[in-house]
Parts: sequence; C-alpha cells; structure tokens
Amino acid sequence: MSILGYPFGWIMWAIYQVVNNYGIALILFTVFFRLILFPLSIKQQKSSAKMQVFQPKIEEIQKKYANNKEKQQEELMKLYESHGYNPMGGCLPSIIQLVLLFGVIYVVYDPLTHILRLPSETITALTDIVTAQLGNQGVYNQLAVISAIQNPDQIGWFSSISSDIISQIQNFDYTLFGIYLGSIPTWNSLLVIIPILSGLTSFLTSFISMKMTPGMNQQSGMMKGMMYGMPLFSLFIAFSVPVGVAVYWIAGNLLAIVQTVVLNKFYSPARYKAEYEEQVRKVEEQKKAEREERRKRNGGKKLPEEIEEEKEAAAAAKRRAPATPDAEKAAEAYMTSKELNRRRLAEARKRDAEKYGDEYVEVTDQDLM
Repeated sequence: MSILGYPFGWIMWAIYQVVNNYGIALILFTVFFRLILFPLSIKQQKSSAKMQVFQPKIEEIQKKYANNKEKQQEELMKLYESHGYNPMGGCLPSIIQLVLLFGVIYVVYDPLTHILRLPSETITALTDIVTAQLGNQGVYNQLAVISAIQNPDQIGWFSSISSDIISQIQNFDYTLFGIYLGSIPTWNSLLVIIPILSGLTSFLTSFISMKMTPGMNQQSGMMKGMMYGMPLFSLFIAFSVPVGVAVYWIAGNLLAIVQTVVLNKFYSPARYKAEYEEQVRKVEEQKKAEREERRKRNGGKKLPEEIEEEKEAAAAAKRRAPATPDAEKAAEAYMTSKELNRRRLAEARKRDAEKYGDEYVEVTDQDLM
C-alpha cells in the first residue's frame, strides 16, 4: 500500500520546497487533499439524498415480496432501472477516499522518504537504530528518527551514519509556529493543548455532521457512540505519537467541518432530495399514463401485471391477517386451478400427517397430473 504515497509525496515535496517548513507544508497539503476529495464528497451527498428517496420504496418491495426472493429481486431491479438508481453508487466515493487516505498517511508519516528523498537503504539503517534504542515505533519510525537526530541527547546513536545525512535531517524544519512537531505531549506540558484540540475538533466534526445531515437520526445510537468514542480515542492516541501527527488530525478535522458547512449550504441534501422526489414523481406519472394507454388498447381489461400485483397483495394481506373463510375465498379467487389444487392437496397432506403422525411430503407437479 506504500506505493499510494508516492504521487502525493511529490506534491508534499513541492510544497515544502516553497515554504521550507514541515508544519505549514502539512497544513497546505491537507487543504490540497480535501480539495481533491471535494467532488467525491458532493457525489456522496447526492447519493445519500437519493437513498433517502428510494429507501421507502425499497422497503415496500421487500415487505411485499418477503416470501418470494426471486420476485423481490426482479421488482427491485425494475425500480433501479426505471429511475436510473444504483444502490452501490454511494460506496464508490467512500472507497476512493479510503484508498487516497492510505496514500496521505504514508506521506505524513514518512517525511524521510517523501520530503528529504533519502535512499531506502539509508532510511532502513536509521530506523533500525531507533528500533534498537526505543523499540519498533510502527508507522511513526521515520518521525522518531527525525526527533532523535534533532535531540542533542540522542544524536550519538547515529555515529555510523554519514554526516551529510545527519546534516540534512538536522536542518529539516520540523516545526509549526515554533512548536517542535517531534515532541510527545504530556499532561504537565503546554503541549497538552494539542491532544485536547485533537479530541475537541474530532467531536465537533461528528456533532456538526450529525446535526446538518438529514437521516442521521435514524442511526442516532451508532452516530452518538462514534461522536463520543472517536474523540476519546483521538485524545488517547495523541499522547503517544509525535505532535505532528495530532496537528495533521486537527487540520483535517477543521477542514472537514468547513467542508460539511459548505456542502450543506451550496449542495443541500434537502435540495437534492426534493429534485429526486420530483424526478420519481414524473417517472411514476409516465408509467401510470403508459399503463392507462395499454389498458385502453386491451379493451379496458386488467393487464397481466395488474392481476399479478393483486394476487401478491392478496397473499401479503393473508400473511398479515388471521385466516378467515372470507379471506380464504378472496385469496382463492386470484389463484389458477393448478395453484388451487396444489394448495388443497398440501392442506390435506398436512392434516393427515398431523392425524396419523406421518412425515409431511411436499406437493410436486407430478402429484397434480
């Protein structure tokens, strides 16, 4: 997955060449990344609004054909095709964003690779030294190397590394507004504000998104759990990683808040929902007019699909209501003679099985010949 970082790495490198400061480059890169994702966010916003329009119709079909999965899928496909709706359409933007995010993570956490452009063998030697002294730092290994080389108490670990490499890393401006981004926050230092801001902005991101996005209340339990759980997780992790990581999270959260506000102001889900509802209404009216025209050509008689729908409706009504003689007769009125014979034979076999303790045998087409 590290290959995903290289395209973004060149962008981060170019930004750093202009500003010559990792912290500012990181914020500008985060802005750039959000701008890239903005069209996908708009597409996802539209897809979410469309889902709200179609979800009641989907549930109606699922309920109506609950006992006939084949017919259920057939009707759902008809619904999707007639309205040009793709139920998986909202997944693609999320998948693309996730893939791009992996690339961003590698750029943020691997500045030796993507900004200083050191050879891979040199980076391996540097991270091996840090691992031997501090243990494996995982995705933060390169950040730990920078912190150690820029720390007078730890620079001695790297005596085997060439002075040119050491000089490059020492001159790497790993700060933001005077804050050294390689530091690990603690409760008794001023840097404690960074993890707190990380947790607070994470909470605000979820809170504002939930308040401004219609349909969230349907999943309020899960959303509230994430709204409180993710900030606590962010707060906890921010105390165990370099400040630069938390700064990236804070910048991302603030930009996500701005994006949510902009999306809901200029690309309102309510507006899209109204547009889709109008489109659905027009399609339904057209289908109704076409059906009326076909019925006229059929001499005013019911169309085959109308008869089928009435049969399905009768079957659904029977499933919902207790069996009564009148209901039985109403249901039988829509059955073919073969269906009626199959049903009566099945009922007779069930009675015999219960009476004599025999095993019930399903009715086959051969039994009806």
